[in-house]
Amino acid sequence: WPAMPVWRGMNAHFAQSNRLLRLVAVGVAIGGAVACSDGTPETGLKPQQAITAGDTITGSGELSELREHRAAWLSHEIDDYRFQLQISCFCGGQITRPVVIEVRGGAIATVQDLETGNPVADVSAYRTITKLFDAAIAERSGGGYVSVAYDRTLGIPVRLEVGTLANDAGILYLVSSLVRL
Repeated sequence: WPAMPVWRGMNAHFAQSNRLLRLVAVGVAIGGAVACSDGTPETGLKPQQAITAGDTITGSGELSELREHRAAWLSHEIDDYRFQLQISCFCGGQITRPVVIEVRGGAIATVQDLETGNPVADVSAYRTITKLFDAAIAERSGGGYVSVAYDRTLGIPVRLEVGTLANDAGILYLVSSLVRL
């Protein structure tokens, strides 16, 4: 018998293993999709269903895009929800602490410090999702800078820079864990 290099035999074995792994991965993906599907449309949140910032799309920050995403958010008719918000700015104070905002009837009902659970006394610096869109639209309408990344499912901003943070003239909003109540 002619001697076969060891690596050739290994390549054949790995190729066979790789095919098997791919087949298993496809089976798991299909099974997961079938098991997780409950027939509801994927455009809305059911009560207590959370979204994450894991699947985002980068936006242009253009005025028309911001208006379209705002209208899409309003079309979901989600007036009662809770979400986490982290603000980054050169504004100091407690505003940069991560908070949980509860919105009822489209208005802020409560704001709690995420780390301590204590209520925040002055909630004037915090915004609902709709008001985040409004701030971005106002900034862009005045010729200002807006940078945005949206949640792919709901189209809400999960990363929104209004004004230019680098020039000490802006605010960065990071939105996560939105839950419909």
